[in-house]
Amino acid sequence: MLPEGTFAALIGPNGAGKSSLLRSIGRALEPTEGVIYLNDRDLKKTPAQEAARTMAVVPQETAVDFDFTVEELVMMGRYPHQQRFRGGSALDREIVQEAIAATGITHLAAQSTARLSGGERQRAIIARALAQEPKLLLLDEPTANLDIKFQVEFLELLCKLNRTRGVTILAAIHDLNLAAQYFEYFVLLAEKKILALGKPAEVLTPENIYTAYRTPVAVHRNPLHGKLNITVLKQLEAEKGSSGKSGLKVHVIGGGEEAVLLLSQLLEAGFRLSVGPVTREDSCHRFAAYHRLPVVTLPPFSPITDEHHARHLALLEQAEAIIVPSLPFGPGNLRNLEAVAGLPASKPIFLLEEKPFPARDYSGGQAQVIYEEIKKKGARTFFDSTALLSGLEAEKIYV
Repeated sequence: MLPEGTFAALIGPNGAGKSSLLRSIGRALEPTEGVIYLNDRDLKKTPAQEAARTMAVVPQETAVDFDFTVEELVMMGRYPHQQRFRGGSALDREIVQEAIAATGITHLAAQSTARLSGGERQRAIIARALAQEPKLLLLDEPTANLDIKFQVEFLELLCKLNRTRGVTILAAIHDLNLAAQYFEYFVLLAEKKILALGKPAEVLTPENIYTAYRTPVAVHRNPLHGKLNITVLKQLEAEKGSSGKSGLKVHVIGGGEEAVLLLSQLLEAGFRLSVGPVTREDSCHRFAAYHRLPVVTLPPFSPITDEHHARHLALLEQAEAIIVPSLPFGPGNLRNLEAVAGLPASKPIFLLEEKPFPARDYSGGQAQVIYEEIKKKGARTFFDSTALLSGLEAEKIYV
């Protein structure tokens, strides 16, 4: 059951039954079993014109068979509200102009639909549905042929219709991240059945998405808007066990977004990685957890304790090479540099300086002193990750 006033996204892989479900609700298909109710009435027994005054449909295919102007096409949305053999009233024409303006095609009102691009035709079809003034709006991939700007504008228009007019909306959407930013309710289909329905956090889980799409993902809150963000994770060659690299043990110091790309490149190159110390909220911790890498996990907003330092030293000892990414250093993580400085000179150490170290030193110069000690012990310096990987190969760190 879809509650009245719901702003819902219908999601699922190709072939899951999204279009068939929408077409059945929209009366284009007759269900082989079961009953569809519209406002507690059997939809099959509801007169077509009465249903059309309640429900509008924007199909996936937007072909227009006859050479209508855009305005004429949009006026068709007013037919369920008009008496037979009577043309559009002043109110009808006003509503049509509002729908055309809302979809950003006022400049195309007199244009032939045969001369429209795919995206322009989609806007015209959406305008026709808006002119219908529906209480329930069904949309099958409404943003498929629209550019990014109009995708956002259109979804914001749907939000406005839902909030200000109480229009119940069910839209089939392929882009999960775009849907997660706007929709408040999700219906997830898999193998022509409902796998999950509810709020975004209840439906958009890695487990549900993998079950439906057979694709591993990571789900986290986007720090820019707080909504869920879904990241597709490719199956790396290192995970398949088919890499031709030696699988050398490499420990990557610290964390932060600066180190995630480097970790990904190293993993793809076939290295066996360990990471840390990092907090559980750190991007590198998410990466390590997903790939089941050894990681030293710190409590949030806590200094590096003796216990965590000992765990870090154990990973450093086990590693066959150490990499210090282009990270900032301050009082909170100074012990990480001290640990590296205390390693024997025979341990290969690689420094990534994508940003000059003085610009990353927030310790009043203490970190700079330790960093120079590490360099004096023979650490190699590289200025981008590609050069670092090439340097590893040149040093015959792997074969």
